[in-house]
Amino acid sequence: MLRRRLAYIIPSLTLVMTAMLFIACGGNGGPIQQEQLNAAPQVDRQLPQQEQLADGAGLPFANGDAGSNLVTLRTPSLAELGAGDEFTVRLDVDLREEVHQGVLRLMFDSQDMQPVEVVPGSMLPSGMVRIADLDKPGFIPLAFTALPGGTDVAAGSGELFSIRFRLLKAGNEAGRISFISDNDFLQLRDRDGERLRFNLGTEAGGSDVN
Repeated sequence: MLRRRLAYIIPSLTLVMTAMLFIACGGNGGPIQQEQLNAAPQVDRQLPQQEQLADGAGLPFANGDAGSNLVTLRTPSLAELGAGDEFTVRLDVDLREEVHQGVLRLMFDSQDMQPVEVVPGSMLPSGMVRIADLDKPGFIPLAFTALPGGTDVAAGSGELFSIRFRLLKAGNEAGRISFISDNDFLQLRDRDGERLRFNLGTEAGGSDVN
């Protein structure tokens, strides 16, 4: 479990983890050398949306035909919850190919809620480096990477992370948690360092809210 600390790190600090921290916790999208154990190949800088859709390679899309991989953010209905109540958000994946490493970032209103803990899901092998920072105001950076010779996230469906939040005021659907709209912080990569194409999905209270 992750309790308001920078990292859930297995094993100890390496160049792999340093590179993933750079992207997950505020890297500016500049190049990172391949010699750093292939942890985070050069990040594509943000492009206008029409250019992203035209190029298409390795970028996430909401409601787009970007291939078969899917990352879904699932949240419960908040309308009936009050201040002090806790709820759990899940990041689920449906993968058609193995994933060597990834970076995801969730946004939320820090005046409405605060993150309590992050728990790695069953899709993440136990030997992976897994990173989460619960002390950033208004967003949660998440990252994971296999070490050299380690096991990748297998193709299939399941939970990647679950995040528990505590409400600071009465819940409302307008305060819903969301993905960041910046492709530098939404990445899946294969063992060769190539960005994988994937769709983004969001569900709340059992209903699509895209």
